[in-house]
Amino acid sequence: MKKYYCILYAMLLFCQTLTAQFKDSLSITAGVTVTVATKPYQPLWLLANQFGTLRNRQADVALHLKITNRHDFGSDHWITSDSSTKNFSLKYGFDIYNNNKLQSTFFKEAYLKFAFRNLELRAGRLAEVIGEVDPSLSSGSLGVSGNALPIPQVGLKLTRYVNVPLTKGWVQFKGEFSHGWLGEDSSVKNAFLHHKSAYLKFGKGSFQFYAGLNHFAQWGGSTASGRLPSRFKDYLRIVLARSGKGGDYVYQQGPGSADTANGVGNHLIIPDFGFVFKSNGNSFQLYTQNIFDKGRADSANQRDELDALRIFGPDHLVGFKWEREKKKFLQGIAIEWIYTKNQGGPVQFIGRDDYYNNSVYPTGWQYKNRIIGTPLFIRRADAIAYGLDLTSVSDPRAITSNRITGLHLGAKGFVNQHIFYRVMATHVKHFGNYYNDEVFAVKKNQTHLLIEAGGWFLETMKVTASIGHDFGEIYQSTGAKLSIDWKLY
Repeated sequence: MKKYYCILYAMLLFCQTLTAQFKDSLSITAGVTVTVATKPYQPLWLLANQFGTLRNRQADVALHLKITNRHDFGSDHWITSDSSTKNFSLKYGFDIYNNNKLQSTFFKEAYLKFAFRNLELRAGRLAEVIGEVDPSLSSGSLGVSGNALPIPQVGLKLTRYVNVPLTKGWVQFKGEFSHGWLGEDSSVKNAFLHHKSAYLKFGKGSFQFYAGLNHFAQWGGSTASGRLPSRFKDYLRIVLARSGKGGDYVYQQGPGSADTANGVGNHLIIPDFGFVFKSNGNSFQLYTQNIFDKGRADSANQRDELDALRIFGPDHLVGFKWEREKKKFLQGIAIEWIYTKNQGGPVQFIGRDDYYNNSVYPTGWQYKNRIIGTPLFIRRADAIAYGLDLTSVSDPRAITSNRITGLHLGAKGFVNQHIFYRVMATHVKHFGNYYNDEVFAVKKNQTHLLIEAGGWFLETMKVTASIGHDFGEIYQSTGAKLSIDWKLY
């Protein structure tokens, strides 16, 4: 945490110098969130997809202070307008939280961004959802849903679609390339995160089709056996999703020479496709995401070949979203179906993809004790808290239930120009994972409900009240949340 305070202090000094010389668009917000529940844990939708800012405990208070600023400038002088016609922009800010009965202080966001038109150089923690889903209505992207605290990263990003040359605007492109640090809280200390994405959009006017790929990889870090592959040539293999080179001792430190039989590191690829239709102030989106966590195999010595990408495999998130531009009582709805039972089938090495779990990185696709992707999966620590008996499981995994089917509904709207609401309902059938059949021999049903309402008062204070209720064959919990945010500047 000390290094983040140092970065923040340096950032504030830099910002002070800028604001002393140039006009700015400074924004300062302070807030408090109170959560209570009938059990030692919160209902899912009071806690999930909040960027790890709330504690999963029976009662707690979270305080936060958010400060952001932006400068737009042209070729010869600084300008305060948000107009996209300005070539350059500089953005910086932080959102600092305190929770856990005032014992934990951390940054939800702390960033610096420098952009030339749509190309942005960025560094720090950034609260972003990765994947073409609606953060307010979706159950969560399979890649980065906003369920966990943002991971510190540096990288380049095309923030908006840009025209591909010679296509006259019929084909557009956006993408991202970044490097992150996973810290010391996971099973492999000081591991890295690689992320890159590429999206193409086809069509002009009211109807468009988009197709994209997100590639994530956990790599490097240290274990009791030594340092895992962390050299630059290892990084090149990570970027290309290649297996380790035989004879190189560095690749022998995973279980069973894992990095010579597998791709180096822990890879996760999320194909992302959809159609968008816009007409008369209405937007309709049909979308799907697949999850790819392991590759083709012929034997125990040849597995994890990433050339077997199953873009149209049986496991997927499929959704439909409708939204209006104007504030109406029913402004938007989302319907999603999620299916992750198959995972390549039950045959080991050929199948048993075991989404979000990994033998070299036992913490799996988690950060700061939260799943990074869909929050509908159940972590082992949470399963134990819910009272599931896992003592009979001979091969415990960090994600206890990643084989699920689920139906999710979300809706939002405005009662008037100031009062808004949101409701969510999700029913999930849990089948555990391929390594704990003793616990999930019979599927376990679970339902998650949320009702939320709020509004702006005195133009500077936003109040949001939420009630969540979870029930089923795994656990039951009812909770409430009250959030108040004040715009100070």
